[in-house]
Amino acid sequence: MNVTPAPPLLSAPATPSPAPAPSPSAASPEIALDRAVLAGCAHFPVQIRHGDGSWAELTRVAAALGAEEFPLVTERGVPRAHIARVLRHLGACAPTRLLWTTGGGVPEGTRVAPGAVVVALGGTRVIEAATDFAGRGGGRSRLVLMPTTSRAMADTALSLVGADGRPRTAPVLVRAQLEFLRTLPAAEVRGGLAPLIRNVLAVRPGSYESVASRLRPSGRYAPEILASFLALCAECRATAVCYDPLEQGPARALSYGRTVADALRAEAGGALPAGDAAALGMLVAARVAVEAGLLDPAAERAHRDLIARWGAPPRLPGPFPADRVVERVLAGAEGGAMVLLDDLGRPHMGRDGMLTAVGRPLLRTGLAAVAPAAPSAGRAEVARVGKAHASAAAP
Repeated sequence: MNVTPAPPLLSAPATPSPAPAPSPSAASPEIALDRAVLAGCAHFPVQIRHGDGSWAELTRVAAALGAEEFPLVTERGVPRAHIARVLRHLGACAPTRLLWTTGGGVPEGTRVAPGAVVVALGGTRVIEAATDFAGRGGGRSRLVLMPTTSRAMADTALSLVGADGRPRTAPVLVRAQLEFLRTLPAAEVRGGLAPLIRNVLAVRPGSYESVASRLRPSGRYAPEILASFLALCAECRATAVCYDPLEQGPARALSYGRTVADALRAEAGGALPAGDAAALGMLVAARVAVEAGLLDPAAERAHRDLIARWGAPPRLPGPFPADRVVERVLAGAEGGAMVLLDDLGRPHMGRDGMLTAVGRPLLRTGLAAVAPAAPSAGRAEVARVGKAHASAAAP
């Protein structure tokens, strides 16, 4: 992810945003939830905030960091109002520098001062870029993550493992400012809550009823509900990674459904939304576990019920090459091994730990559970007759 110095914010060319940022003066509930993640030797607070008072607090938090400079790493898709607001509060405490991400990697010529606190403002791509950039400080630069997407708030910002599987710099603070989500389409907010669904199914089934009763297929949530969802995600992450910061042992539960989801996304060329792919990956894993004699069918139904309440489709949107997806899974980093469940919240443990080898027949059976529904005979006949009439009427 290239990071390039940006021109002054007001002189930069206008870039379309999904929606205008809400007015800071708009009436809104004050929310302040504090959690923390202890992952091995790393420990960082997670602040979930909403409301005008929380922005005044941001200035105090920034001042307490004692930074010599705040390089703000972001991307052009982030609404300018968000960028300007964060810069204003950081700039009250120390000089700021705005850096745009472009793509590729962090250029060698872009340096970070040892006393700087790098701030990431954006989604997963920005977090990856800012983390890499902060690492250029030789361990003397600190990192603050301000995710702007529900996926980053619920998952990416809480992990010490990068997209490439390598360890990454731990932040000194993760701050989820819920106002950022107001500028996203509801469908994107919904899809970004896939980690919540995964956590309920694989880590904390005791929250099943509480979460299920508040899920909305529309993806439109009151800030209080979103805050509670994000707090649960932080708690589940903290539980899983306390003694497994690199997510190679018990914390593999956090990758439930990912093996198949990644293969589906790769085969779809990115056309399948990440949240929908995550849902399908969990449904495939559930069916595989049932067929392997590990999971009770009632637990598979619980998967389908929760995902239906969430609003993700239970089947692929159209025909797909099942055999190619199977081969992608088998050729993946885990060689076809998957996280499977013995019950909700109880991953199966085998000779190779939490990963269970799954062969082609089981994978095909699992994928059949999410294959597009075949049209009924009646509907097919209506379609056939309609086409015949259309052909007869054609000149």
